[in-house]
Amino acid sequence: MSEIIVLDLTHAGIVIATKLSELGFSVTAVDVYGTVDEKVLLEMEEIHGIKTSKKPVQIDKHDIVISPAHLDPEYPVLAEARDKEVRIITHHQAVGNILSMMNWPGKGTIIEITGSKAKTSSASLLAEMLSQKMKVVLHTSRGLELWVNGHARVLNLGLSIAPGSILLAVDKLTELDVIADCCIFEVSIGLTGFADIGIITTLEPDYGIAASTSNASDAKIRVLSYAKPQEVFFLNVKDRKAQDMAKEYGKTFFTFGDSEYSGADHNNADVVADIENKNVIFKHQDGTFSSGLSENYNSKSYSTAFAVSAAVALNMGIPEQDIIEVIGSFEGLQGRMQEKELSGRILIDNSNSGMDIRSAERSLDYALNRIEEENSCIIMVLGEEAEQVCEGLPPEQVSEFVMRRSDELSGLILVGERMQNIGNGRFIYAGGLEEGMEIATAIASEKDIILSCVKCFR
Repeated sequence: MSEIIVLDLTHAGIVIATKLSELGFSVTAVDVYGTVDEKVLLEMEEIHGIKTSKKPVQIDKHDIVISPAHLDPEYPVLAEARDKEVRIITHHQAVGNILSMMNWPGKGTIIEITGSKAKTSSASLLAEMLSQKMKVVLHTSRGLELWVNGHARVLNLGLSIAPGSILLAVDKLTELDVIADCCIFEVSIGLTGFADIGIITTLEPDYGIAASTSNASDAKIRVLSYAKPQEVFFLNVKDRKAQDMAKEYGKTFFTFGDSEYSGADHNNADVVADIENKNVIFKHQDGTFSSGLSENYNSKSYSTAFAVSAAVALNMGIPEQDIIEVIGSFEGLQGRMQEKELSGRILIDNSNSGMDIRSAERSLDYALNRIEEENSCIIMVLGEEAEQVCEGLPPEQVSEFVMRRSDELSGLILVGERMQNIGNGRFIYAGGLEEGMEIATAIASEKDIILSCVKCFR
């Protein structure tokens, strides 16, 4: 029987360790960050027979070490595993292997999606498109949903998009006896290799992981080296590194392009989505079609999502007219550059788990354009509700942004404990998104624009 060490119980490692134990493996689980309650560790030991530790363990007869892609490679267990040539696999690979061993009846077509940006919006648009012809389960940072005929029903809230959460989502579907024609899973920093279709929305912006010894882009494309042979991939035409690796490993892939990229190979993508005025024009091998766009959100921030969802939907046989209707009726996702009304004021809502400083900058640019139309001022709520959300929002980036652009704001509320030292007390500080929004609403006049850019789970 294989001996397995599972590192990092904070990012859904508990469910990986538990599932492996249920499958008959001998498991040692290490709480690398020391964040797991002692009662939880005791339960793992007493109920599931898993050995647990808050300190690095010695590698003895262990056959495999399972580690998240972002863990420091110098963590003692990983360093020892390399010295002793013990096999190391990622949480993503482990979840893919577990899914292969699980009895999951009626799972249908499995789609996984990762990338630096546009994961949730791409997955949500795709789910609505596919649901015109089939029953679709969608698991994103918004929750676990069932889509039928263009309408969603929430099945569960509170799951993360760490790879191990796929196993929790599958358990919930089994518990509710939900059988779908297709399941779409949003996954952070990589894919499991178990899916029938794998999507990488974009590798940009890239950033360092694993104590800056590697890049997130490398973790996201690693699946191309271990995915099952029949998995089909959809890759951004600008991400040459992903395409080169797909060719190296003989993977079948299609490309998509969007308005954010105008390189020489833009029009050579299998599906291209270009936004012109208030329309999105799609070009593919069988022709061209277009869809009108609502004016209630910043459609340019969804150009990648339009390209991704249309490319996969067309490949899966969804008629052009269904794609046109879904995009034409789309009003933007909550917290994804959605414009709405709040207590008589304009709210530009860009608070979500994937929000980063570049997204905040684009949001401010959009708000400044709206000022020209409304003759108003901007009150910005900026920061993080929890630094664990997709690696948080680095305070140094916020500080640099504030130095450059705070003069363009009539009010700034910084959210989160780590933002307290920015500005030397010149700004208003709030503990969370709700508190920040209450302050912004109180100080904004009815003609002002409130701009919400807080990294949080929604």
